[in-house]
Amino acid sequence: MKKISLQTFLENPVVELNPCPAWPKRAVHHFDRQQAIAILAARAVKRPLLIRGEPGCGKTQIARAAAQVMRMPLATLVVNERTETEDLFWRYDALRRLSDANDPKAGVKDENVYLSAGPLWWALDHVSAENYRGTHGSEPYMGEGTDHERSFENGVLLLIDEIDKADRSVPNSLLEALGNYSFEAPYIGERITCQDLDRVPLIIITTNEEQELPPAFVRRCLVLDIELKDEDFVDTLSARGRALFPEGFDDEGTYRTIAEQLLEKRKALRNAGETRLPGQAEYLDHLEAVLAMKQYEPDRKEKDLVDELARLTYRKFERP
Repeated sequence: MKKISLQTFLENPVVELNPCPAWPKRAVHHFDRQQAIAILAARAVKRPLLIRGEPGCGKTQIARAAAQVMRMPLATLVVNERTETEDLFWRYDALRRLSDANDPKAGVKDENVYLSAGPLWWALDHVSAENYRGTHGSEPYMGEGTDHERSFENGVLLLIDEIDKADRSVPNSLLEALGNYSFEAPYIGERITCQDLDRVPLIIITTNEEQELPPAFVRRCLVLDIELKDEDFVDTLSARGRALFPEGFDDEGTYRTIAEQLLEKRKALRNAGETRLPGQAEYLDHLEAVLAMKQYEPDRKEKDLVDELARLTYRKFERP
């Protein structure tokens, strides 16, 4: 098992995230002390880590970066309004069963043939999950290229992304499974549980707080709040922008100029009573758009491109 300490995060806080199927674009994450302590504490006390913050502030990226640093396979469930509790545990292929029932040559097989392991199943017992791999793509990402040292021996990092999009019944139904690290699998008569308490999965849950989570669910978690504070906004985003796009700008001040424009836009929207505010995602989009347009208009002044693309980048936050 890979040994992880606080220094592991703080000595090399900038993590270049390798592209993977769910996130094909290159990214860079900056760990700070608060994030590192939250991750290590959640693993130590064997509780889920609930990360709260506005959309686009990098919550999901924390889980990706932690899995890469800690060499943990990354299992993921991206939640939407149709997500049910069982989607975390297992999937049942009803369409395949119906197809077999309508095919005289195939015929209906044992019910467990249509069962496949979900993300939590993989996180708790990957050996058992291998027997129910299925076709839903729930198996953890094991890394590739330079990121090839992930191992089940280090435990699995399970990301439950944007849980606030689900019906309130979903987090309530997860209380026992996330508290006891076990659940009952249908059709096979087995209880799926963590076989090695030293390798209990690290569970990271994100929320944009679009709806309030049940108090009992929040109490089961450690909580990390990610805030883009006005006083640190420009310095924080400028550092992240330089790390992700280290070359290409004529003026080093462009990183700060775009961050300052974004901060002023956030303040104006906030004063107008808007709750949806542009954040880190829009800042990085703005930087990338300027770099791209410089290739199409190499003689255009960089400042003019910055101003023109600002209107395009932030327009979606204004009322029509």
